[in-house]
Amino acid sequence: MSYLTHEEYKEFGYSDIDDSEFSKLITKASDFLDIQTRNYYINHSLKDDIEFRKLKFKKAIALQIEYMYQSGASSSYDINTPQSWTIGRTSVSESSRYSSNGKNETPSIVSEDAISMLSGTGLLYRGLR
Repeated sequence: MSYLTHEEYKEFGYSDIDDSEFSKLITKASDFLDIQTRNYYINHSLKDDIEFRKLKFKKAIALQIEYMYQSGASSSYDINTPQSWTIGRTSVSESSRYSSNGKNETPSIVSEDAISMLSGTGLLYRGLR
């Protein structure tokens, strides 16, 4: 389900993404945030929700698209780059931003900025209903 139009995305002022790239990313970005929000907008109308939460959710989708576009990753497989590699006698090692000992961890495909945008909306609530 697509929650955001390309025009709405452009109005937020994030990266300039062409129509075909936006079309590739919008479905996955929506799917990833549906998971984070426990499919809230599959069961409730985004159009009829309060303006504050609707705007925050749409911005979170835009931030997720931005993250996927800038990282060049649209799946967990894509985001897992090697910590080190060797070509001939040249070896390159990168420190991990997730661990001080350089241990290779899996970064999340879900944008931390998108999650932050959703905080305070109730969409991340994990309690009992």
